[in-house]
Amino acid sequence: MNYLLPMMTLVALLQACSAQKITRFTACLMGRGPTLRLDCRYMNITNNILRYEFRLKRRKEPEIIQSTINLHHFNDKYHNRASVYTERGLVQLHIQRYNTSDLGQYTCNLNIPEDLTINQTVSINVSKERLERCGAVSLLVLNTSWTLISLLFLPLLQAGGFL
Repeated sequence: MNYLLPMMTLVALLQACSAQKITRFTACLMGRGPTLRLDCRYMNITNNILRYEFRLKRRKEPEIIQSTINLHHFNDKYHNRASVYTERGLVQLHIQRYNTSDLGQYTCNLNIPEDLTINQTVSINVSKERLERCGAVSLLVLNTSWTLISLLFLPLLQAGGFL
């Protein structure tokens, strides 16, 4: 019996399941001005070039803020205010001089050409009430148990003579 075709299909499916996908999309305010920071975190297993697009939808049609997918697009409103920072696993959009006219639904669209998966798209609603300040990573924010936190600080307590 020929097992080549089922094995090839299984390998392709496993690779597609573990390939490119957006894992988290968050928004926060940073610095003075203030600056809106949108973090679009993703996971992929290829070294192919990443293409991205950030959009904002307020009332009508979504407007493209920054894009490497749609290269012929130019947005006057965000031209001098928006910038993108990328590293493997993260694409960040920074909008300087953030104000109430920037509230709405933001969409992150990622595409890695020649990858086995399709475009990945995720959205987040940015509202004035739910927007927090960007901060450092905290053990409390990561839903870490108090037992683990106390174990991490145990050597410090011993060194200080508290135990």
